[in-house]
Amino acid sequence: MKKYLIGLIMCLAFWGGFLSGHSVVFAGEYQEKPVMCGPEEEIFPILRDKDETLLVAGKQLTKVRDPDESNGLSHTPAVLPFALYVNLDNKTYTVLEYHNAPYNVYCIISYGVELKLGDF
Repeated sequence: MKKYLIGLIMCLAFWGGFLSGHSVVFAGEYQEKPVMCGPEEEIFPILRDKDETLLVAGKQLTKVRDPDESNGLSHTPAVLPFALYVNLDNKTYTVLEYHNAPYNVYCIISYGVELKLGDF
């Protein structure tokens, strides 16, 4: 009886919100985090010191700022080179993206430990 009562209350709450013109919307939102960027001669020694080698590369579709847009974010993503460097022995990794001219910098967008490949 108790679970039927809970179900009825949830149903009434949903329809009450629906009929009153209100709805609940769930959506992700963009967050900012610190990202270290630098020229090749600063970034790649870090990878060499960790003995990490290139495992995967691709083209990343990246949301970027556009001061002409009302929300400050471009509707069209930038296409940036992406690379994943790993050390399988130490289980470390670094994720890079490259920003070409006029910036010509590599940005470390993630790095970490306890890298696992395949089935978790």
